[in-house]
Amino acid sequence: MIKSFDARRQQQAAWWLLFIAILIYAIVMSVESMLRYDTFKATAFDLGNMDQVLWNTIHGRWFQFTNQAVDWYGPPTRLALHFEPILLLLSLLYAFGANPHLLLISQTLALASGALPVFLLTRKYIPEWPLLAPLMAAVYLISPALLGLNIFDFHPISFATPLLLYAILALTYKRYGWFILACILAASCKEDIPFSLAILGLFLIWKYKLPRLGIALTIGSLVWSSIAFGIIIPHFYPGTQHNNFWYRYEVLGSSPGEAIGNLILHPWLLFTTFITFDRLYYLASLFRSTGFLCLLAPEWLLLALPTLAENLLSTDSLTFSGVYQYNAAIIPFVMIAAIHGTRRLITCWQDWRGEHSESGAWDLQKSASMKRPALSTVATQAKDGATTLVWRQSIALPLTSIYQHSTTTLNAWITASISFMKRILDRVQKSPASMRVSAITQARWTSLARVFSRKWQQFSERMEPLARAIPLLRLQWITLVWVIAMAALNLAVISPILGNFWADHIPGTREQNIQRLLSMIPADASISAGSNLNPHVSERQHLAVFPSLSDSNADTPDIVQYIIVDLNAVFPEDRVSTDNEINHLLLSGQYKELARTEGVVLLARNST
Repeated sequence: MIKSFDARRQQQAAWWLLFIAILIYAIVMSVESMLRYDTFKATAFDLGNMDQVLWNTIHGRWFQFTNQAVDWYGPPTRLALHFEPILLLLSLLYAFGANPHLLLISQTLALASGALPVFLLTRKYIPEWPLLAPLMAAVYLISPALLGLNIFDFHPISFATPLLLYAILALTYKRYGWFILACILAASCKEDIPFSLAILGLFLIWKYKLPRLGIALTIGSLVWSSIAFGIIIPHFYPGTQHNNFWYRYEVLGSSPGEAIGNLILHPWLLFTTFITFDRLYYLASLFRSTGFLCLLAPEWLLLALPTLAENLLSTDSLTFSGVYQYNAAIIPFVMIAAIHGTRRLITCWQDWRGEHSESGAWDLQKSASMKRPALSTVATQAKDGATTLVWRQSIALPLTSIYQHSTTTLNAWITASISFMKRILDRVQKSPASMRVSAITQARWTSLARVFSRKWQQFSERMEPLARAIPLLRLQWITLVWVIAMAALNLAVISPILGNFWADHIPGTREQNIQRLLSMIPADASISAGSNLNPHVSERQHLAVFPSLSDSNADTPDIVQYIIVDLNAVFPEDRVSTDNEINHLLLSGQYKELARTEGVVLLARNST
């Protein structure tokens, strides 16, 4: 009776802890994001440019922006940089009034909502440890990767983080209509997200036994990214490399094709160039938030492999710093791997203790397509089902109907493709060369399996005394304390980097004086603004980032009408050149000084 009461009380407390964690995160991060903007710490890249894109889009100029720097000579469209169709949906936030605060708050709320699927998935797979669910949700919320993604301006890819988590949640509960919708929305956040979805499609075939849906997802994802990288972005980007970000990977080759060839012919490049302390430290920071439990389910980390490769193979240190937007597609799979890794730890512990376990020590967690989940009794399922996510059929049925209708035409094509592939594979397998290769491979695999089995048995024998000394209830508290300690350590280690993003004061006299200068600029005037002032004047058609004096719109080649720069926010190494540029503009007679206060100077073109 006491144990039953304790379990029920823990389950109730878990929901309250989740609600409190999400509420605190949403309030604190919304306030901090707005404070960062109000104290002029937000930047042109990537709040000013995203604000202008969405403002233009809601006014019928889809994806257009001129808010670019002196090192960018591309056309005035976001499509030359990234393929992000979700911007069309996000622009609706500006339907009743444009304000960057809306972007910052919506980004925070979206990221906060990702704690819910983390909570529900933990309860689904580890129902015997109720308090682990809110802890995993809290670990997700305080991970430095998520905090950095949230606080550093605004990025459409940040919405991919909760969307990928909701996709896995829908898949777990076999809500395939919602699953497809979440995948489509996640893919629309950035052109490289479909690479992870393609691997997820292979998971559907292998783990969830859903070959049709898996093949459709894999092929659809690869086609999506191929069109984005091969057609859309090159069409709008004028450079010879057809990508504004390839400079990060030029050490591998001048083009993606050359880079792949170099990696195949010179694989040691990976070890001589990219195995560095900074990159290893980056990986440690990603995994440390979960107490490294994610490493116990490495197959789930494979879904993060495309983004990890992008970050680790880059020569730009920001990509593997661990606190920018580059981790948006990694965070969900680290959390899911941690959940499955913890489930695997419990299963192993039960086996070492000689207790009954319905799944093997190194079996994958039973998929959602199985009739009953592993390590759950009928009573536990009833309780869990009563408190977990309730999918309302009145909402789900239309999406399910759309899914069924859209996949009807694909079914025949997929069936024919599978049949064709089987015929080819049968012919290949029956060839003498293939049979010899298969025999050699099978022998090697059998040998490796025997070695692994023997090593695992030896390891299990050494672990059995420890497991018998520590019951599962005590293991639960040890695991909770371990995860809390590692998450706190990770936050403490990365906090100096995150500290650069936080606002260090509330708006005061300085901000009021700067706002007075900003109000002197007409709403329809063209302007070049310093990076930290740029997001405050970005809701206009013609805008540039100082020291650029003209936007990228070919229809308006003239230099801008106004210039505003915060000299106190200029990097020390750029201060002399910035002062010289402003003095040159004044001495040449092109511009006149309208006002100056708090280190901010406002210039107007003499013809204005």
